[in-house]
Amino acid sequence: MHLSQPVLEHADARRLGDPIRSFDSRVARRRARAWLALLVLAGAGLVPAALMYLSAGRWALGVPAAALAVAYLGGGAWIAANGAPFARARAVHLFTGGLVVADGGGVHGYGWDDLVSVTVTGVLRHAGGRTGLRTRGRAERAEGRTRWRFTVVAVGGRTLRFGDELPGVRSLGETVAAEVTRRMVPRCLALLAAGDAVRFGPFTADRDGIEKEDERVAWTDLREASVENGLVVVRSWGGGPVLAATAGQTPDAFALVELARQIRRLIALANAEAAQAPAQPVNGASGRSGAGRGAGRVPQHGVRHA
Repeated sequence: MHLSQPVLEHADARRLGDPIRSFDSRVARRRARAWLALLVLAGAGLVPAALMYLSAGRWALGVPAAALAVAYLGGGAWIAANGAPFARARAVHLFTGGLVVADGGGVHGYGWDDLVSVTVTGVLRHAGGRTGLRTRGRAERAEGRTRWRFTVVAVGGRTLRFGDELPGVRSLGETVAAEVTRRMVPRCLALLAAGDAVRFGPFTADRDGIEKEDERVAWTDLREASVENGLVVVRSWGGGPVLAATAGQTPDAFALVELARQIRRLIALANAEAAQAPAQPVNGASGRSGAGRGAGRVPQHGVRHA
């Protein structure tokens, strides 16, 4: 992997560790331009031949030449419409401790702690030009037809946007999302345990549950939170409310899912400990134990602070 001197200097200054992989739009742009030129030249070269054969009544040669010309020029038009030949020169270099972005705005390095939020969406292209949002689900079959987009917010409000102009952008985005989630969830747990609320776009999580547009799912009623087919979905047991929003409208959707998973685990541990605790007598009488008190809330113990 060849890295320029400015990239290495920024990586050293930010102490980003060892390089892992580069995502360079220039490689895809050069490849797209080469295919575009090849197809356009081949198609343009066949047009006069097709016209000559057809005007001379030599259908056996004219029709195949015309069909090939249309196919070549159509392929060139598709590549041009996809935008790859005209994508701006940009490279993102992934390191063990963060990433370095090099584009027209210069070279900038970011440690994982410098990235505070990430929004993940994918636009699934169907036949006929229709699009739909997706984030997960049937990924193996649809991977080649999905245009991934990742919006990352850094400390200070700087916004980084990664799209499929970067080859392998899904791998890059998933790595960034995982690192942001790993740092964000402990902070959210600490905030909830202190009685504060945390916003995830249209969702609000607090110590008692998750709310969206005046509908609430208590932590004790939570069945699952997931990201599937472009939607963030919060389901409850027993036919209770289902909260849903598009992943593109929900910053840090994967952090919300992981937060819900960890809270369910913490509540289960708290309930198990309370159930095993001996009953404490109240005013000389055998009273009920503390099992169940605050069982539906985020326990204060076991919360890691960022």
